[in-house]
Amino acid sequence: MNKWKVAFFVVLILGLASNGYLFYHLVDSGISYSYLHDDYDAQSKQLNALGELVVAGADEYTKADILHLLRQAKKDAFIVEEDDAIYFEGIRFTFDGEKLTNVE
Repeated sequence: MNKWKVAFFVVLILGLASNGYLFYHLVDSGISYSYLHDDYDAQSKQLNALGELVVAGADEYTKADILHLLRQAKKDAFIVEEDDAIYFEGIRFTFDGEKLTNVE
């Protein structure tokens, strides 16, 4: 057999193997992304439902009370206080005056 025939079949086998691996990786990434997207949507819906419960149950709490409760719940948390909102670990508590109106 000629050297070019051996080289051709070696390159052909390597090319098919690398294309097979790339196809497998592409399908695996697509499936993983799909599961990740579905999980994010489910978590977002759960957080919105929980936020509605918190708003309904926190009528008697002021902004200062909720800030105090958040600091007690997690002392090392990164909390940002603005005029109409409190940001606590990616969760936004929105206030109208001193009344809690929304949790996102």
